Amino acid sequence: MKTAINNALLLCLLLAPAAPAAGPREGIGTAKGEAEFRAADAVLVEIEGFVSPEGDIPCAPRSYSNNWHYKFHLPSSGEWLLVNACGDGFMNVARHLPARRPEEPVQRLPVSFAAPEDVLKKMADDGVFRGTGDAGNRGILMKLRHLPAKDGREAGCYWTVSQGKAKALADCGAEKTWKPGGGKAAPAGAAGPPIKGGDTAGRYPRLAAETARAKYPGARLLAVEALVDRTGSAKCLIADDGWTFVFYSPELSSTFTVGACRDRTALGGTDFAGKFGGLNTLDPVPLQFKDSDAALSQAPPSCVKNYSTLTMKLRNFKPQFAPFAGHNLVWSVDCGSARHLLDGHTGAYLGPGKK
Repeated sequence: MKTAINNALLLCLLLAPAAPAAGPREGIGTAKGEAEFRAADAVLVEIEGFVSPEGDIPCAPRSYSNNWHYKFHLPSSGEWLLVNACGDGFMNVARHLPARRPEEPVQRLPVSFAAPEDVLKKMADDGVFRGTGDAGNRGILMKLRHLPAKDGREAGCYWTVSQGKAKALADCGAEKTWKPGGGKAAPAGAAGPPIKGGDTAGRYPRLAAETARAKYPGARLLAVEALVDRTGSAKCLIADDGWTFVFYSPELSSTFTVGACRDRTALGGTDFAGKFGGLNTLDPVPLQFKDSDAALSQAPPSCVKNYSTLTMKLRNFKPQFAPFAGHNLVWSVDCGSARHLLDGHTGAYLGPGKK
């Protein structure tokens, strides 16, 4: 009988709907009510949490990491309270005992501020930060509080976003972004500054297009690929085994290739349609994109350092087929059994991919 009951309870848990995700604004009312119940003068001064690249936290009442952390200052006592809540769900409240009291916030947060997803999008658009992970593996720390003037920034309310060694700031309304110390932040997982390659993909798109369209007017570039070294340069002796530019010809109703190497191109006839799983998944590749050496420099260091030969492919996916949501033009880098994805416009690291 007990076994049957336990199985029934387990089944209920498995069939229960997944906990909804929530941003920081949804839980302010809950957190404020709990704080003011304990201290009428409680002032919200900081919000913090580990989020997915979409800026959400999956609410779970008994998990500290699956809640937003709301910090309140109590002017009457000079102390702080930390309320852990997510949406309408309340986890607990505790006194916050800071190691360095002068560094703790005391200024009230504004009523209105940008949502985490808007902050992350602005940072990605500005090229200062692009986090990795998913709802189950959230490694992006976001913190909202007042900061003093520094590095040319005025004192005010700021979002601080970090993952690993990558860090960036945005004003409360996500209108401007900064890297601490000035300049632009390196994307999470970046290998370092690019090493200029000698025979990179960016040298050939216009030349390849001219070669293709001289034979088949109206041909559209669909993909670029090659076996490359650690600098993102094709390993080639002749054009046929260098960079491969795959074109689609409406006249032929099929694909053909143009090889490129050492400033030369050669027209080929290989049909690459089968390699893409169907031409309907792709849009034409623009002739301007992030060059292969710059993109490869942002792949994980272990990928680049541990393999002398890598495969790089550039494709422009239709939105519904994009391997990384919101990023259609994508460089893929294969090193051994691993695949990594990079933005084809900026070179920013997007995350691991599936082969």
